[in-house]
Amino acid sequence: MRKKLGYLIGKIFLDRKSKKTPKGKKVLINDCQKIGNYIFKTPLIKGLGEAGYEVYILGSKYTLEMARENPYIKDVIIDNSYRKKSTDIFRNIKTGFKYRNKFDYYIEMVGSIYLREIILMKLLNPGMIIGMKRKFGKILKMIDVVINPQKHIRENGIEVLKYFNIKEPNLNYDIHLNRDHKYSKLIKRKPLVLYNGTASTKSRSVEENVEKRLIEKLRKISWIDFRKIEREKSILDLCGLISQSDLLLTVDTGTSHIGSGFNIPIIIDRCDEQVYPKSSIVWEKDFNDENIDKYVEDILRSLYEIAI
Repeated sequence: MRKKLGYLIGKIFLDRKSKKTPKGKKVLINDCQKIGNYIFKTPLIKGLGEAGYEVYILGSKYTLEMARENPYIKDVIIDNSYRKKSTDIFRNIKTGFKYRNKFDYYIEMVGSIYLREIILMKLLNPGMIIGMKRKFGKILKMIDVVINPQKHIRENGIEVLKYFNIKEPNLNYDIHLNRDHKYSKLIKRKPLVLYNGTASTKSRSVEENVEKRLIEKLRKISWIDFRKIEREKSILDLCGLISQSDLLLTVDTGTSHIGSGFNIPIIIDRCDEQVYPKSSIVWEKDFNDENIDKYVEDILRSLYEIAI
């Protein structure tokens, strides 16, 4: 009810067309605060960058490292509205005033009916707003180009590229590493198999007893180097480790998207929700399966045969 009331207030007092028009190629893309949401938008960022647009993103301390290594991003605007709380409205107001009239295009890919999102768009006052149809089918007048929501954030970005007459750059996510990451000189003597069972929500995380049994089984496979992914000092170190792996077992979370960025073969825990890793080789498997270790061995042998 509070969301709809906020939307109604924004609709009445703020939803007006801007008289500005784009004069240059400065683009601001929102909703890049979470690792997954940032990675999903990398095909959009790359497509715009290769076409000569100057791309900025609204990011956070969590995505800053990755974004700074991306050659298609001019700069990252930090507002740290990671959890999307009501108090973020004050960060949005501050960001809106600070960057008012500085962008030719604002690409809004949230599609929410939150008042804070409407205020941000109004205060930024870009030359053109390219945005999503709002939730519940609502449309804002201030959005100049309305994109119909697709099944996934990545596909929303591809729809935006179509407006710019830009062909999708590739099928993969776009992740860049520096040369000095922790695992840049990792020497592997066995196939490296990584596991992550923790997601941002409990419903998508692996239960403790299931995880314990799975890890015990995989550690008994003597001819692989099995590691559970632990907390790294930096997101780039995590990306570096995953880039060196031969197989990744994970729930649907940031690690799966990073693995997809490096086209690592992935076994993803089967859940009730649709998953979107974009690696060329992906399997969905219940991590509670009694024969998960045999399944992993069969896959690794198949991958080895393909490699040779």
